[in-house]
Amino acid sequence: MDTSKISVIIPVYNEEKYISEVIESINDQSWKEPIEIIVVDGNSTDRTRDIILKLAKNLKANREIRLLTNPEKSIPRSLNMACEAASTQLIVRIDGHTLAPENYISDAVTTLKSIDFNGIAGGRLRISPGSDTIVSTAISTAVCHPFGIGNASYRTYQGNGIVETDTVPFGAFTKQTWELLGGYDEELLGDEDYDFCLRARAKGLQILLNPKIILDYYARPTYIDLWQQYYRYGYWTTRTLSKHKKVPAFRKCIPLLFTATLVFLSVFIPTLFYLQLIIYLAAAAFFAIKASRPVKKPKIMFSLCLLLSFPILHFSYGFGNIFGIAGLIVKDRR
Repeated sequence: MDTSKISVIIPVYNEEKYISEVIESINDQSWKEPIEIIVVDGNSTDRTRDIILKLAKNLKANREIRLLTNPEKSIPRSLNMACEAASTQLIVRIDGHTLAPENYISDAVTTLKSIDFNGIAGGRLRISPGSDTIVSTAISTAVCHPFGIGNASYRTYQGNGIVETDTVPFGAFTKQTWELLGGYDEELLGDEDYDFCLRARAKGLQILLNPKIILDYYARPTYIDLWQQYYRYGYWTTRTLSKHKKVPAFRKCIPLLFTATLVFLSVFIPTLFYLQLIIYLAAAAFFAIKASRPVKKPKIMFSLCLLLSFPILHFSYGFGNIFGIAGLIVKDRR
């Protein structure tokens, strides 16, 4: 495998707040070989493109930026455009609001090399607040807390060794792997990483998580943003699982089962509805209070914001599942 040059692909849309830091984190990689940075912009309406073009003039000698335009805006399409345009055999993906540690590329390549480049390698996400508010801090805590998102290894794994897992965020892979899998599914406007990893595993490829790789990901700053994000995750997860005819990981079932049960009980057995809701809120309050202990912000306010973050996270994902399933039923009847 030729590792003399590598391509970093970044799909973006209106990322003026973070794109400078993202590209600088790639420019500052410890990787000594040339890096081709391919940014695919979904017709941003802010200053994202201008910032990228300005940064392109101030990169290290063996770094270059190629800026492409995707009028369709969809992330899977942007990723396929970037992979197709890549002039290298090694591809590393990152998002427009995620910062890479300086060892990201070197550790990802080393991890891939351990399986003869037959798979996908990634790391853990370290969630940072999307703004300086207490609400944003609470949201960033909720989306990496086991009560919030279950046992997703890329957010909760605390071990030291490389482990095989079901999915990794973003990831590094070869262009040959991308071609073998037929690229990213452009009909899935969300959950594209999970689908990509599912297809890789179906082909006998390994998905490896290297805990030495820690990517800094900026969480959504407001409750509305959080709801929209996880509703979309829930909606497209049902499409992914329907496509693969696969039973999801148990953590992905809990929001659907919980939300559907509450809806059913609220209509047919109100007493049990209130009982289940009280039990849930008590559990959420327990974890919110416990998580607030090391926080320096006002603990009572932080606990209340975190207490609100949990149900928004769970119900948005659960209702996304429900409407995703409903959409599939309607589609099948046509």
